Amino acid sequence: MRKYLSGMSALVCLLWITGCSSVEQKVDNDGKAKCVENDKTKQEKTTADAADLAKRKELAGKLIETLKIGDNFSRFFDQIKKMQMDALTRQLKGKQLQNAEEINNAIIDLMNKELSWNRLKGKFVNLYGEAFSVEELDALIKFYESPIGKKLVDKQPEIAQKSMVITQSLRIEIMPKIQALTKEIVEKQQKAAAQAKALTANQNAAPAAQATPPLPAAATPAAKNVVPLK
Repeated sequence: MRKYLSGMSALVCLLWITGCSSVEQKVDNDGKAKCVENDKTKQEKTTADAADLAKRKELAGKLIETLKIGDNFSRFFDQIKKMQMDALTRQLKGKQLQNAEEINNAIIDLMNKELSWNRLKGKFVNLYGEAFSVEELDALIKFYESPIGKKLVDKQPEIAQKSMVITQSLRIEIMPKIQALTKEIVEKQQKAAAQAKALTANQNAAPAAQATPPLPAAATPAAKNVVPLK
């Protein structure tokens, strides 16, 4: 019994000294001990990682359904279709409308094939699954399944639409200010450029050589033998 306990104590000390627990201790080429994961530990870690990823993807799919991302995407896609049709109609104005419809239908068919929600859903699952942990996904699902969370999801399309209106109105409101500011800056730059041009012209007009210095005034001869009047 004592030998067994002594052996266990020695093993614990060895693991503590080397830092190896679920890994094996090996000696490298330099003769130094190092810890290397054994195959069993690696396999267990890989299995745990795979299970965690699978769980996160499962919860991410549930979260996406709760957030109604597919429905929102479909609404957004319908808007894109309408915008595409309007753009083609303006582009082909004066021609037969049937041409615009034919082109638009061909483009929409391509977009339906390449940008379908069924094709994009997996990408969103990976996106949310990589961004959040299992615990975080659980918390998000619980929130969005709560009454206030459901109301937030239901209100998102309306909020997004009103946000676009607010943004558009602000853009219209600020546009005159942007135009006035742009005009002020352009005029300032033009004035500075004109001043710089005038200064350069004045410098070029000046003679290259320095101006001839003025001649010295003639010296007045000193008066000699001047007899003061009496």
